[in-house]
Amino acid sequence: MLTGLMDRFPLIRGLIDFVYPPLCAGCREYTDTPGGICDRCLARIDWWDKSILLTDIDFRTISDSGGKEPESFQLFAAGSYTGPLREVVVQYKFRGATSVVPIVAERIATQFGAEIQKLSPALLVPIPLHPSREYLRGYNQAEVLAEAVSPLVGIPVVDDIIFRVRKRRPQSRLSKSKRASNIKSVFALSADLDSDLCHRVILVDDVVTSGQTLFEARRTLQAGGFKVVGAIAIAHRL
Repeated sequence: MLTGLMDRFPLIRGLIDFVYPPLCAGCREYTDTPGGICDRCLARIDWWDKSILLTDIDFRTISDSGGKEPESFQLFAAGSYTGPLREVVVQYKFRGATSVVPIVAERIATQFGAEIQKLSPALLVPIPLHPSREYLRGYNQAEVLAEAVSPLVGIPVVDDIIFRVRKRRPQSRLSKSKRASNIKSVFALSADLDSDLCHRVILVDDVVTSGQTLFEARRTLQAGGFKVVGAIAIAHRL
């Protein structure tokens, strides 16, 4: 509602900008660049021009593998979780700086749109937050990103296929050795899921490190007949 009023009455926007000057999400300095990221930070972001092949070989156990080949799929990340993009993600994820999303979504669509289309996905599925965490934050950052990317790549968003049913510590705060057990069984399929569905899916998240959250979501979706063919993220932390 507030955004609509500011669009209709530029004087209101000017007054708000005067009292609360817009700050760049990357360096926290004043900026008049649309989207909330200044030109200097945009130039310093390590944007990526190639997708990444994520595999589960680094964290699955022998009992998990059953002698099968490692699972893998393509990750389409806008850039590296370093420098200005790291701060942009922090501001977006924890401080409500959603104005940065269109810039990132445009970058993903421009750089990877054709490659994404080749996978023939039917749906974008954002990684769900636990309801209590989403309530406190006011939004699911993965869903906001998915909704921004959706019209640019022509793939609809569906956010009611899987849910987070267990609240665990954030993966980013854990060592690599503890992440697998922390994310185990946190997702569940919707009870109202159509058993005849068999869609090709691209998952959407904000930051991807080892990819364990994505692979856990993938296992949950596969149990419902879906096929995860890729993932989209703002950043990847190597």
